[in-house]
Amino acid sequence: MDQEKGDDTMNDITIANEDCRDMFRRIESESVDLALTDPPYGIDFYSNARRKSDLATTKGILNDGKGNLPFLEEVAAELYRVLKPNTHLYWFTRWDKVEEHLPMLRRCGFSPKNAMIWVKGGGGMGDLTGAYAPDYEIILFLHKGRRPLNEVEGKKRHSDVVRFTKIASNNLLHSHQKPTALLEFLIRKSSSDGDMVIDPFLGSGSTAIAARNTGRRFVGCELSPDIYAVAKAQLQTC
Repeated sequence: MDQEKGDDTMNDITIANEDCRDMFRRIESESVDLALTDPPYGIDFYSNARRKSDLATTKGILNDGKGNLPFLEEVAAELYRVLKPNTHLYWFTRWDKVEEHLPMLRRCGFSPKNAMIWVKGGGGMGDLTGAYAPDYEIILFLHKGRRPLNEVEGKKRHSDVVRFTKIASNNLLHSHQKPTALLEFLIRKSSSDGDMVIDPFLGSGSTAIAARNTGRRFVGCELSPDIYAVAKAQLQTC
């Protein structure tokens, strides 16, 4: 990746406060070993408890809006371009977005392998009286070409249902923050030491931290200056 003045590089971790489409312009085709991302879902959030909030649990998802599929398709196409042949993509989504996201990812060239279930526990936001408490998230697992999964903790073939406790709401730095242990597991399954991992929606920096913890290189970006500042601070202190 070509460095730019606004990039922050810490050892083998490069992050930037910018639109991911600008970041992609500086990344060579077929230069990345793994993509792992939690894109904006494009949902209209509703909770019986509140309509607006500055809490980390809901900030960033309230009235997130619909109709961002063209943008996500542009991002997915760029991910396909920058990934090397025979690599993996992990794409976090919701049950009600799979019917949009999966065909879009296919159009970009990816081959679906699993709709993984991340059992996170503790329920979640939403219609508190008219719907069951959401206790899981979906991770679409896709290939560009074909790459075998790695052995992790002495096991080659893991279930497509993974259980990692979500971060407690009072410890969240970002509404969509994922536990580092989950991200480290996925990175270990799908890449090797020294490989390059990309996340175009950096958030509070969890994927970057997981990449560093597993001996991988990383490149990613975050559009929000406030959230980017959190990610940068996390990488400097964790």
